[in-house]
Amino acid sequence: MIRLSEKITAHVRTRIFNGSYRTGERLPPELEMAKEHRVSRSVIRESLRNLESLGLVTVKKGPKGGIFVSRHYHKPISDSLQGLVNAGRITEDNIFDTRLLLEVHAAEQAAIYADEDDIDYLRSILVIPREKEEDAKWLQANRSKFHLGLAKASKNPVLEVLMNGLIVLLRQYFKDFHDVGFERQSLVSYTNILDSIETRRPKTARLLMEEYIRGMRQFMLQLP
Repeated sequence: MIRLSEKITAHVRTRIFNGSYRTGERLPPELEMAKEHRVSRSVIRESLRNLESLGLVTVKKGPKGGIFVSRHYHKPISDSLQGLVNAGRITEDNIFDTRLLLEVHAAEQAAIYADEDDIDYLRSILVIPREKEEDAKWLQANRSKFHLGLAKASKNPVLEVLMNGLIVLLRQYFKDFHDVGFERQSLVSYTNILDSIETRRPKTARLLMEEYIRGMRQFMLQLP
C-alpha cells in the first residue's frame, strides 16, 4: 500500500515537473499543505524530506525562510555516483570518458536545436566583468555554467540532468584547480564552439568540443 507521504511527494513532484510550481517559488507552509491534503503535519514533513532528497525543494530557515522549489534534479544521480566513488569504482578517467560522450553530443545537438534565448544566454556567459578577469575561482564556476547551458541548449533534459551530476562529482571528489591561464584559453574555445552553434555547424561544434575536453584532460594530467 502506498503511504500518504509518498502520494503527496508524487503530487508535488508532478506539479514541479509540469511547471505548476516554478523554480524559486515558495511552496505553501506546512500547516496549509496539511489542510489541503487532509493529513497531519508530520506526513507533510516526511514528504518534504523526500522531495529535498530528490533535489526538488530546498528548505531554508529564518525569517525569510520556507520551502522553495529547486532544480537540483541531478541530486539522486550525484548521490548514487558519490557512493560508487566512495567504493572506489569510479575514476577520473571514467568521468572524462562519459563527458566526451555527453558533451560532444550536446554541442552537436545545440548547433541543431538551440534557440535565440539559448544562444543569448551562452553569449552572456562569455562576457567577463573586468573585476573578475583574474578571479580563477569565479571563472571556473562560470565555465561550468557554459557546459550546463550547452546541455540545456541541446533540448535533451536527460543530457542536462546527467551533466549536472557529472560536474558536481568532478568538482567535489576529484582534482580541482584554479588557473587563470586555462580559463582564458577556455573562453577562446567556447567562443569558437558558440560561433559554430550560432551558424548551425553541428559537426564543427562536435569536433571543437571533443578537442576541448581532451585538452582539459591533458592539462589536468600535468597538474601536481
